[in-house]
Amino acid sequence: MFPDKTRIVKIANLLLLQLAIAPLIFLVVATDPGFVLQVFFVLILLSLAVIGITVFVQTSKSLMSERARYDPIGRAFQVMSLGAILSEQHAVLGLILTFLSGSIFYLVGFTIVTWASVWWVRNRFKQNLGNLPNTPAQPVAE
Repeated sequence: MFPDKTRIVKIANLLLLQLAIAPLIFLVVATDPGFVLQVFFVLILLSLAVIGITVFVQTSKSLMSERARYDPIGRAFQVMSLGAILSEQHAVLGLILTFLSGSIFYLVGFTIVTWASVWWVRNRFKQNLGNLPNTPAQPVAE
């Protein structure tokens, strides 16, 4: 029931490591402006991976199939929520590039991808809800 202490310590150490590396990246960018282009291509690849994961989550019939048996609406909501969170990742990637480069064009491009992804996730959610049978709500036991 309680979280494992060693696991929490590992996660905390990884977070601190990430926070320690971020200022180094800013220093490298400040000394070498060409580094932003390399970061751009890495973030493009990461964005493509996020798109792939989003498509998998939204189209997978086997994902949370056990939950679909007893709570299909909850499953549809969780799939939509995960897709929306993954979609917002693109805006964060654009924000990182904007901070590193000082150019708003990166943020605009990644934001357009974010909006397209959120729109697609919303349409998939409506489609998933449309495929569910209309059943009356269960009364809440008091």
